[in-house]
Amino acid sequence: GFVHFTSFSSQGLTMMDLRAATKRQADIATWVLWDISRCPVPADVDACRVGPFIRRALKSLGYNGDLTITAIGILSQVPIDVLRALSSTGINLHHVPTMYNKSILTSLIMWEMDNSPPANVMLISLQRIFGQYIADLSEEYYVLGSKVPYDRKLEPTVFARRAGCFLWESLLASLRAEAKKDCSGTTSKTTFYCSGCCLDLFGFESFTKHILSKEHALNELDYYPGGVEAGNESRARKEDATAILARLQGFRQARRREEEEEEANYKKQRLEDPYYDDEYDYEAEAE
Repeated sequence: GFVHFTSFSSQGLTMMDLRAATKRQADIATWVLWDISRCPVPADVDACRVGPFIRRALKSLGYNGDLTITAIGILSQVPIDVLRALSSTGINLHHVPTMYNKSILTSLIMWEMDNSPPANVMLISLQRIFGQYIADLSEEYYVLGSKVPYDRKLEPTVFARRAGCFLWESLLASLRAEAKKDCSGTTSKTTFYCSGCCLDLFGFESFTKHILSKEHALNELDYYPGGVEAGNESRARKEDATAILARLQGFRQARRREEEEEEANYKKQRLEDPYYDDEYDYEAEAE
């Protein structure tokens, strides 16, 4: 059955409801994908404690295989000190150019292609689209964090809205309640990847320099409607990195407003029809 982390109260682990590892799950690899743009580290939480806390929690539940934690999102908008703290504790950094669904879905699908089952997968995000994808993924992989199997008739958004949000909010509550521990890292090598430029970076300084560079910002403008024209204008004006990043921020804010409007409309529809749910073709989204 499910094991709640309060079962390990002596270690302060009250993060979330998860099943204890079965014999088949105990020694296989576990991959945690953390949508950090939608689930950011609050100012009152020490970022260097997140990775070690997740490792202790999963270890306590019997997940003894290799563990990989990847923070994915628009990392140029995450404070540098947060990124440094995460990478210093062995969390991989994966930058995506936009908050459109396809940015993270593409990464998920690429991971699936590179990691044949069996494997444990945990996704921390708030996007509804991932519920549908996780439903299919769970046919071959062990999905951690969903209280019940994904069932559109029972709860159309059970993974992203019930489990995904619950995971992050309860993780933060546990971190705040837990006595502070040393920010111990891991011996595994941290990776740095920019999916917008399809580029592996070597080292934290090289990575952060890249995602804040003029060339990178110009490339990322191309991912937004109207961005190509804006990029051409920036080149013609010979704008510096700061000006181009400001242009890029404008496109991202517009996309954020669109997402908020979509979510408001979704909530309205759900009030009128509890079983309403948008049908997503996530494979087409990721193309």
